Order: sequence, then structure tokens, then C-alpha cells
Amino acid sequence: MTRRATALATAAALSTVLAACGTTDPGTAGTSAAPSGPAVQDGAALVIGSVSDDPEEEAEVFQPFIDHVAGQLADAGIGRGEVVVAESAEEMADLLRSGEVDLYVDNMYGVTGVVLGGAGTPVLRRCKDGVPTYHSIVVARRDSGITAPEQLLGHTIAFEEETSTDGYFLPSSTLRGLGLPLTPVAEPASPVAPGQVGYVYSGDDENTVFLVLDGRVAAGALSEEDLAENAGSRADELVTVARSIEVPRHGVVARAGMDPELLQAVTGVLAALDETAEGREVLEEFDSTAQFDALTPEALAPVLQLREALDDARP
Repeated sequence: MTRRATALATAAALSTVLAACGTTDPGTAGTSAAPSGPAVQDGAALVIGSVSDDPEEEAEVFQPFIDHVAGQLADAGIGRGEVVVAESAEEMADLLRSGEVDLYVDNMYGVTGVVLGGAGTPVLRRCKDGVPTYHSIVVARRDSGITAPEQLLGHTIAFEEETSTDGYFLPSSTLRGLGLPLTPVAEPASPVAPGQVGYVYSGDDENTVFLVLDGRVAAGALSEEDLAENAGSRADELVTVARSIEVPRHGVVARAGMDPELLQAVTGVLAALDETAEGREVLEEFDSTAQFDALTPEALAPVLQLREALDDARP
């Protein structure tokens, strides 16, 4: 089976996963999903969306990529590529529902949010930074005596930010899944009840590592790649306390009601980019993406379940 056919078969199979997770199939939903529109008109725009607090920088990364993809889709009626940058995944979901955005590329926190909300259908996995999957770890100072998750009770952990997959979504879900109650605290030094794990947001991975190494928090959460990058020679001063499941690095979501023939053409182009020298160059410039391949139901189902549990745990 070719990559193009595999991608299409995977998108169809994901309908079963979404139903099992209590999510309406965006392609057949009622008022929550956009109706299937008319055939694509020649010269139409293919709009790709992303979420960032720096829209100009994000557009600089995404525009050359979508320009190349759109250039391969003339036979499908596409004449140009456009980029829309939203401030939040919630705003992006609205843009997908309204048809203002065709494709949304993001981490698993963003992808699962719009999928569970019925705004789009996951179609492909993106191997961003050359990595198909990754996981999160919780680390503590080796001399702290903390070696197991339950020892975090009464202490504070540093997460990166609420929209981070490896810096919040995965580690917080992992700790909650182990029965550890999490509660926000104002500052790293704020007191924490004995039966709770306090948490603060550090803002970025570098700050997370600093807070742990400086002893200002008992533990921090991030990916192993980010730990190696930010801890450097001091990495051996830290010990892993908990580890999350492995999840897709990034995903691609298509808006509900997208023309099926156009979706088939788009996924085919994306899945074949790494097969040519020109395509590989475009991928490399797109945040060192190695390739786009199938986002399988087996890979997505546990991530959707974690997201559901996370949303249920919120006040």
C-alpha cells in the first residue's frame, strides 16, 4: 500500500477511535461540524493554521512550507497557500469549524483538543525535529531523596505552560493517573498540603531545569531531549522520577467538511514530501521535519483518553 493510500485508510479508521472516545465523527456531525462544501474552485487557497504567541515568526516558518504544498495541488484547484496563526487552540477550533482554516498542525495537546471538540479529523503524523514520537519525564535532584512519584506529595513541581504537551499535558496526566492530586500554587516557595502536589508554571524548559537544580522546586517536567539540551553537563545531578507514555510528536488535523477529493490530494502530497530532494529540503526548513506519515488509531487513542481525563479533572 502506498503512503497516500495508507494515509487515507488511517483517516477513515480514526472515526472508530473518535466514537470509542465519546467524540462525534466530525465528518458526520450535526451542528458541531461544518457541512461538506462545494467542489474546490480553481485558484482557491489552502489555509494552514498554527497556534503561537508570535504570529510573525510562526508565519515565517509556515508560509514557505504551505507555498510548496499548494504548488503541488494545481490539479486539485489550489492556487496559493495561506497561513493563519491563532492565539489559542480554542480559537483555532473555531477557525476550523467556520472553514477559515483547512489544516491545523500542532502538538498533541492542541490536536486532541480540537479533535475531541469535533472541529476536525486527525489525518497525519508530523515527525517534527526528526522525531516521530516522544515522551515526558519528571526529574528531581539526585540528592533530594525523591526517587518515586508518591514522594512528591507535599512538594512542588514545575511545569512549562498549560499548552505544552511534554511540559504539562503528559506529566500532569501521568501523575494524576497515579492518584496524585495536583494543585496550583502561587510561587515555588508556597506551602503545599501533605496530601497534594503543588505546581507552578516556569514559562520554558530552561527555567524548569534551573528551578529544579537550584532547589526551588522538588521536581520538573519536560522531554528527555529538552532535559539534555538545558541541563547539559549537570544532567547527572538529576534523577527520573516518572515517565509518561510515548505519543506522536506532532499531528495534522483537517477541518470537518473538507472536500474529500482535496483532502485526498493534500494528504498524498504531504506523505510523499520526503521522497524527493526538493521535498526533503522543504521539510528540513519546516522545523527539521523528517516526514509526514500515518497517524494510526492505535497511536492516537491513548492520547485522546489522557486528554479526556485531563479535561475532566479541571474545575
